[in-house]
This record gives sequence, C-alpha cells and structure tokens, in this order.
Amino acid sequence: MNIVEMIDEKLVSFGFDAASKDDVFEGLGKMMYDAGKVTDLNQYIKGLYAREAEFPTGMGNGIAIPHCKSDCVKEAAFTLVKLKNPVEWGSLDELPVDYVIMLAAPNTSDNVHLKMLSKLAANLMDDDFRESLKDATDVAQIIDIFNKRKED
Repeated sequence: MNIVEMIDEKLVSFGFDAASKDDVFEGLGKMMYDAGKVTDLNQYIKGLYAREAEFPTGMGNGIAIPHCKSDCVKEAAFTLVKLKNPVEWGSLDELPVDYVIMLAAPNTSDNVHLKMLSKLAANLMDDDFRESLKDATDVAQIIDIFNKRKED
C-alpha cells in the first residue's frame, strides 16, 4: 500500500473551520462524499460515531485519526486536514486536536483500513514527520514529506 498515491487534493485542507468534533465529522464526511469516496454521507458519519464510541481516536500531540469501515465507502481514502482552531476530542493526552486524518475504508475482508491506520500511525509517532506534516501549507509539501519518509 502506497500512502502517497492515496493522497487526494480534494481531501486536503489547511485552516478548516470547525468548532467541535461534530463539525469535523460533518465537514470532513462531506469532503469524502463530494470527492466520490463514499456513497451515503449519513451512513458514513454514523459509522464514524459508532467507531468513536468504542474508543476516542485522538492519538495525542494534537492529532486525531477517526475512521470508518462501511459498505458506503467506494474506495479507501483519507483526509489530511489542519483545523483553523483546535477542538476538544477526548484524546489520550487530554489536549485538543488541530489536525485530523480521517479514514474511509470499504467493508472488505482485506482490512485495508487497518493497513492505512498502521502506516499512518507509525509515521505519526516520529516527531519530525508529525511536525512537518502539521506545518505543511500545500499538497506538494505533504507529498514530499511522505516520500521522504519512505526513504527512511
């Protein structure tokens, strides 16, 4: 799985305006829907909430990785979104979130969402990678950050 090839400019945003986790789910869910990654926006958002109810997806360091595996997802995808203002998330470190990587995965037996989640989480544990990603201001920079990480 090549994460770089999955980066979709329609799913990248810098300065996304949201006042709450609900706003993030609605707004980023709509991004997924508008980009043609999901066929049923309401079903996708319900799936995000169901997953979030199991355990909050705020991993700490200002980053959350909400995700949903559902029949309404046409193809695996993820957002890369820097929020305009931090929002409360219920993160492990109890700090608000200012960067959201939202995953969408089809309901298939290959568990593509676990592969995406694993690769992204491993990269995000690296301080330099994480801070570079959060500081990026355009898609080209994000692609470069992921490409450099592959070399390590």
